[in-house]
Amino acid sequence: MSRPPCLTTALAAALLGAFGAACAQAPGAAAQAASAPVLREGQRIDDRRPDKPLTVDVFGRPVQLTGSWEYSDERRRNFDLDASRNRDRRVRDHEVKLEARTKPGPNTEVFVQAVGLQATRRTESTSGVQRQRTKSLERGQTWVKFDQLGGGPWSVQLGRVALIDRRAWWWDDDLDAMRVQFEHKDWRLDTGLSKQLGRVSSAEDGITPESKGVQRWFGQGTWKFASRQNLDVFWLLAKDRSGRLSPGTTVAADDVTDPSDLNARWLGARVSGEWRRPSGYRLAYWADAAMLRGRETDFAEPATDAVVGGRTRRVRGQALDIGATAHLPYPMRPSVTLGYARGSGGERSARLDANFRQTGLQENKARLGGVKRWRMYGELLQPELSNLAVTKLGGGLRFLDNSSVEVVVYGYRQPVPSVVLAGSRLGSSPLGHSGDIGREIDLLIALREWKHLEFTLSLARFMPGSAFADNRRDPAYSVELGAALNF
Repeated sequence: MSRPPCLTTALAAALLGAFGAACAQAPGAAAQAASAPVLREGQRIDDRRPDKPLTVDVFGRPVQLTGSWEYSDERRRNFDLDASRNRDRRVRDHEVKLEARTKPGPNTEVFVQAVGLQATRRTESTSGVQRQRTKSLERGQTWVKFDQLGGGPWSVQLGRVALIDRRAWWWDDDLDAMRVQFEHKDWRLDTGLSKQLGRVSSAEDGITPESKGVQRWFGQGTWKFASRQNLDVFWLLAKDRSGRLSPGTTVAADDVTDPSDLNARWLGARVSGEWRRPSGYRLAYWADAAMLRGRETDFAEPATDAVVGGRTRRVRGQALDIGATAHLPYPMRPSVTLGYARGSGGERSARLDANFRQTGLQENKARLGGVKRWRMYGELLQPELSNLAVTKLGGGLRFLDNSSVEVVVYGYRQPVPSVVLAGSRLGSSPLGHSGDIGREIDLLIALREWKHLEFTLSLARFMPGSAFADNRRDPAYSVELGAALNF
């Protein structure tokens, strides 16, 4: 599908106009724009919307109109870890969000969001250069919320809602759900039931096989036990009730689009907070722990025609993620971060899978010492915390009012050597003889000096370890430039 010829021109004109207006601000305006906005319901941590959005009158009711345009241009080099072959990739993404928000009554809020996506991919392989361009429309958040039910601290939200964990370790996704929230003094409860009711993207023929029939009960309870100190409890129960094939049925491999069903439960806790000293020193900390229990049923072997089975194996695992960031009261507000995370590994057989799995709703993004959230386990590798230990050491500076530069070094090791590296974006897999996956270093720059405009730049280098074959140990690189225009 071809891109509308006026799209790039219009976006470029809007970008230049916003940039010119931002640069024309008085010196004090930048500091004012840098102040953290109040997040509205459904707004993600890094989303920025005007304090006074465009408002129109619809049937006598004020409707706020907001949105954003985000662009990213990523280049990955040598992602197969063999410098003797060309395996480079370039991906350019545009995302446009259009939003409408209104309050039909004093305790009722309605929010509608439409999302337009366009992606251009260029990949080098043995068969030559492959190019692919895709465009789609998606239904974003679309919900109605009723507050202060019965005059109390309860609220109910129905529709496609945003399930957000500020560290995105448990979830950061939109779900078709019914959700109940409670908030009173130092206590907060957020829980609900979800099941996808229809296709999300125009590029899909229907509900995707991995989402079809999946029911979830999610929840988060929060207790603010002291000033700037929180204790959170998380839970997720997932049941896959998609249509099952009868054991003994012969099918073509291409027809087995959902080869397994997972019925699992996650339970975990987080303690987090910040200590502040009168001298200006600050220490932020976090500690996450999670346990996974469940059963998975495999129906067919991939790759060739197969007879549908029905083997069920237990799924067991546990994970933790701990760390701290120290903010120092010196010029450019330097920060130092140290962290460690580990997802269990072990047997992966027909009867037991002892490797931890994350919920499938996670994004693994958090702020360290800077102004922007980044991938917690590396911008290039982006692994899932499954049979993996990750050490992290980082440092950063705030070189302007609301801009930062950070350098983070990661070390990766599999507790149990395996040929599977869950979530990896590499084109090569470990041999399973060594747990030394390698190291990554990231340079992260974020400029957010203006209310409506921001720029990001990430540079990453991954150095493979002895877990990979001798001819698969050349470094991989990635460069990603991002821009966002908020209106």
